[in-house]
Amino acid sequence: MKYIHIPHPETIRTLPFYFAVEEYVARHYTDDDYFMVWRVEPTVMLGRNQLIENEVNTAYCQENDVHIFRRKSGGGCIYSDLGCIQFSYISSADNVNQAFARYMQRVADMLQSLGVDARLSGRNDILVNGGKVAGSAFYGLPNRCVLHNSMLFNTRLEHLSQSLTPSHEKLQSKGVASVSQRVNNIAPHTRLTIEDFMAYARRYMCGEASRMLSETDMEGIAKIERELASDSFVYGKNPKYSEVRKHRFEGVGTLEAHIELKNGVIVNISLSGDYFQLGDIDRHLLAPLRGVEFSREAVERRLRGTDLSTMIRALTLQQFLRLLFGRKPHVMKPDWLKIDLTAKKQTGETAEILAKHHLNTICTSGLCPNRAECWMARTATLMIGGNICTRRCRFCNTPSGRPELLDPDEPRRVAESIRSLGLRYAVITSVDRDDLSDYGAAHWIRTVEEVRALNPNTKIELLIPDFMGDANLIRRVMDTRPHVTGHNIETVRRLTPSVRSVARYERSLEVLREITRCGITAKTGFMLGLGETHEEVLETMDDILATGCRRLTIGQYLQPTAAHLPVVAYIPPQQFADYKKIALTKGFEHVESGPLVRSSYHAADAEA
Repeated sequence: MKYIHIPHPETIRTLPFYFAVEEYVARHYTDDDYFMVWRVEPTVMLGRNQLIENEVNTAYCQENDVHIFRRKSGGGCIYSDLGCIQFSYISSADNVNQAFARYMQRVADMLQSLGVDARLSGRNDILVNGGKVAGSAFYGLPNRCVLHNSMLFNTRLEHLSQSLTPSHEKLQSKGVASVSQRVNNIAPHTRLTIEDFMAYARRYMCGEASRMLSETDMEGIAKIERELASDSFVYGKNPKYSEVRKHRFEGVGTLEAHIELKNGVIVNISLSGDYFQLGDIDRHLLAPLRGVEFSREAVERRLRGTDLSTMIRALTLQQFLRLLFGRKPHVMKPDWLKIDLTAKKQTGETAEILAKHHLNTICTSGLCPNRAECWMARTATLMIGGNICTRRCRFCNTPSGRPELLDPDEPRRVAESIRSLGLRYAVITSVDRDDLSDYGAAHWIRTVEEVRALNPNTKIELLIPDFMGDANLIRRVMDTRPHVTGHNIETVRRLTPSVRSVARYERSLEVLREITRCGITAKTGFMLGLGETHEEVLETMDDILATGCRRLTIGQYLQPTAAHLPVVAYIPPQQFADYKKIALTKGFEHVESGPLVRSSYHAADAEA
């Protein structure tokens, strides 16, 4: 990577100049990656798709000589001054997301090399002591990507707070009351001056490799600068509109749609917000909607087959439809899905045993529809690792947040409860513990060892998390030689990003492969009713079989609360029966398929 030298570096220039340098270098210097460090006078920097009136206190900026400019990249609105360091990174990486992640990690590593306790957070932030010190945005050009990284060194935070006016909803989503409450300067954490810090950043990133801009380069840069500084570019992005739709999606950002309609047909549509733009939104997303009836069904038909995440990072078609039309109307639950959860004597005895040993069960936290039936049969799926999950999957009712420390006595209590219940076949699962260095693997091992020591004749089935794909940890847990080990794929490939918060479809397949490599019988399950197609269900079966897994459960997704994903469709029992026949024909050895089937439902039946 080479450092970009600008003639007369002592001159402080306005924001459009530096953005023009980025674009010029990206278009004309293709032999290497390039890097640049710079500063500007007090300036508000709008993302490509943001509305000025939504983001900027224009009156304050005018009174305090704060410039207002716009960039070509997406992301949020930021404030910069001479105490704020700007980094530019121009890369020829094929995968923009991977390049982005590597670069941000390198910036965090640079801070850590100076003794600053910096951590990556969220989509594009770097935190120090819980306060945001840096954020990034990028945009793509043919075969190149341009990334800006803004870092607060000794910025005047009072100006930052007064110049920006983000929405109340955005601040609420981050749990803060104001902009200044969630940001932090680096200066208190280092002895370096801002000039020394900038010099250090250059050496860390590029060493001595550099390239000086020529006079010809400066002429080309000046042409781009004039465009970026023009009122038409800065203010021309504010669209006229007749309808406004706004929503904030976790992992995507805030989207605001402005729609001009005539006789129920879309005449024009534009998007604003702090999302990360990866592709040509105007050409591939918005232009195809002009002339389309403004209805959920018509827009969904028009965009079917379009991967929106290639244009706006992490955005799904269903989220875009939610933005325009709100939640889908509630799908009424059919009579054949009514569940009898009436407590009987046997269910009370099981509940008493579990309560006596202070154990958590997925039966309760997951609102399992079969818990009365299972508890009457003295069976339950015990959940270890506490009752707080570090992930926030949109289908799951298990509470999310920061878990408590692992209870070292829990493995013993699990073993004792299994003995008290007289279980010949025990199923154990856990919450995700991504807060632990081994993701809870050692706790799993201790639990199996305790259960086996106290219940030598009990068969043990595990339902494990993905351990972030760490094959070594999976092998260590498999070394306890459980009878069966399950790991759920949960849904089809296309829906995985919108259904599961951290887990990945391919990673889950690899977990199943590793279980079978260890010589353990593998098991998995997925839900129906989330919007999957028949073809996707069959593809998922084939993907699972390719891992060596031969046991499968298929059940109906049931929305736990209004805050969870809505049910798209209730699949009739006959369709579940048909899928069971198909799965057995394809090569599965044991299949449980029905509206109320869950991962451990009739788990011991496969042994009959």
